[in-house]
Amino acid sequence: MKRWYPLAAAAAVTASMLAACSTGGEPAPESSAASSAGSAEPTVDLAALDPGAYPTEPRAPFGVADDSQLVQVESQRMAQFIVVPFEVDPDLTFPDKTNAPITSRSNLVPHISADAATIPANDALLGGFSSLFTTAPTERDNPRGLHNMVLRYETAADARAAAQQLAQVSARQQNSPVTGLPGVEGTYAIETTRNDKSYLTTYTPHGVYVIYEFASSLAAHSDQLEPMARKAITLQSALIDQFPRTPTAAENAARGNGEGFQPPKMDENSILIYALPYTDTEMENGITGRPQQSMRAVYGPRGLSHFSTDPAGTFNDLRAAGSTANAIERSIVYRADTEEQAATLAATSDAADQKIDAPPGLPAANCSAQSSADGKYTIYHCKVQVGRYVGEVQSPNKTDAYQQAAAQYLILTKADQNAK
Repeated sequence: MKRWYPLAAAAAVTASMLAACSTGGEPAPESSAASSAGSAEPTVDLAALDPGAYPTEPRAPFGVADDSQLVQVESQRMAQFIVVPFEVDPDLTFPDKTNAPITSRSNLVPHISADAATIPANDALLGGFSSLFTTAPTERDNPRGLHNMVLRYETAADARAAAQQLAQVSARQQNSPVTGLPGVEGTYAIETTRNDKSYLTTYTPHGVYVIYEFASSLAAHSDQLEPMARKAITLQSALIDQFPRTPTAAENAARGNGEGFQPPKMDENSILIYALPYTDTEMENGITGRPQQSMRAVYGPRGLSHFSTDPAGTFNDLRAAGSTANAIERSIVYRADTEEQAATLAATSDAADQKIDAPPGLPAANCSAQSSADGKYTIYHCKVQVGRYVGEVQSPNKTDAYQQAAAQYLILTKADQNAK
């Protein structure tokens, strides 16, 4: 299983990581840590651990999402119900750096266009999620890509209007007519060829959602586009129907629920509290190397796969481990069904990794280094395990990676091993 952070994204992390603002904290006494983590590695010398300035205690529970967090949390929840392109074509394994929740109409600018962001129907846009994968850059004979995105609107009528308006925008941009897609009722399709490339754009209203597909190939292989889009729409329609979306106030009223709108919890699985945090300033300054709205999140196996350089491996490994909720912030925290399954996750590493010594006091930590192809930078990774939990950290500075690993371990000694 390759990491959630591709190496190229990790390189964007700057040395300001090393001056992270945190709430600090002294390591817990050895007897306290051992009692709270029954299955913790007995040879760990807590007194020898150096967490630097990183926190060593779990965060307080997050509670429900406030107005500023609502769309982001709901769109992050949607990720588990968005088809990852490898599920349509197993060769689509190269993720785009813009894969992320859609939290405002402005997010549509890099995904479709500025004109798409300004359509009138987007007054009713509630969020969404976007996932784009291509074949590996080394694929020269049959390169192709698929951009799968689902947008949620207030009502089905809003979604139908949005699909039509978005299709009109794409048709103008591509100077091609809007047609249908045989075999998929209600889909708006725009097909075009430029130079030696062919593209198929589709918008399909599906209840309160619009399913967007953008398939690309060499012109010589344009016959692949319709089957690719048709399969993606079929899979996505069935999957998004399973999404337990948070009802709007109007939806609750229609169902006879007089309580009005009830916002979702930020950390309904109680696992984000164990991830090493970024400060709000770091998030806003882009230090994460990822779109801000994709961070401080909890994803299921499919949700996490949208960001992976090995999406099928990530999906299958996490499902096999029963790690249905995975926390993402400065670190990643996985929670397996059993300690044995967690040990399997902790032992996995990238084939390109070079094994390095474990941090002082953490002999069981799985640490490695991976250098860029040009040798200009190296990223250091460590995984630590406490019972059912595995924490994964990384940094361009080995000392910092070791300090993160120590802090993450200390946090996990306080984690609830009986959590569902």
